[in-house]
Amino acid sequence: MIDFQDRDQVAKAIQYTNVNPDLTRDGVVAHLEQCVHYGFDAAMIGPCWVPLAREVLAGTGVKVASTLNFPMANDTLDMKIAALRALAAAGADQFDFPPNPGYLLGGMEEEYRREMNEIARIAHAEGMVLKAMLEFGFLPTDDLKVRATRAAFEAGIDWVKQSSGWGKGGCEATTHDVALLAANIELPCRVKVSGKVNTREKMQAMFEAGAELVGTSSGPAIVDGIVGDPNAY
Repeated sequence: MIDFQDRDQVAKAIQYTNVNPDLTRDGVVAHLEQCVHYGFDAAMIGPCWVPLAREVLAGTGVKVASTLNFPMANDTLDMKIAALRALAAAGADQFDFPPNPGYLLGGMEEEYRREMNEIARIAHAEGMVLKAMLEFGFLPTDDLKVRATRAAFEAGIDWVKQSSGWGKGGCEATTHDVALLAANIELPCRVKVSGKVNTREKMQAMFEAGAELVGTSSGPAIVDGIVGDPNAY
C-alpha cells in the first residue's frame, strides 16, 4: 500500500490517460509533458501517438501505454494480434484491451479464453505488459465477473481491470468490484482500476480494496488533492 500523503508515491501509481479521438498532436505533447512533470507511472494514449510518446518520453522513466481494439472489443483475433505486433513495433511498453464480452455473455467461454490466452502469449513474447479491461458494465452478475477475472488470470494476463470507465461497457469503479478482482487472482497478476476515480480519497478507497494502479484522466487533480472532472473517465 502506498503512502497517500506522499505526492510522488501517488503519482507513481497513476497511468495518466487521454485517449479521446479528437486529441491533436499539440494536445498529446501537452499530456506527455504533464506526465513527466508529475512523474506518473505511464502516459496512456491512443495507438497512433505511440511513436511520438516514445520520442518525448525517452529517458524520463515514464512508460508508454496504449490500447488494443478499444472500445469495441470485437475485432477478429487475427486483427487483434496484428495490432498488438504493430504496437510493439511502434514502441509501446504495455497496452490495455477489452476481451470480447459477447463471447462470455453468449456462452462462448472457450472462445473468450482462447482470445486472452493468445493475446497474452504473443504480448509476452514481444516483451509487453498487458492489462485486460473486463468491462463489468456488460456483465450483470458477480458470477460472470468472477468467470471473466479467472479467465484473465489463468491466461497469464499481468493486470486485470473491472472497466475502462468508457462507453457502454464502462462503469464507475466500486470497492466491491475491485475486491472481487483481487479475490480471484494471485500474484504476479495484479489489479488496476479505472472509472470515475477522480480524487485522492477515491483512489485510496480502491487501493484499500485491492488495487495497485489506477488509470484516470484526473491524474494531476488527484496528485494535487483536488477534485477531477466528474464526467471524465
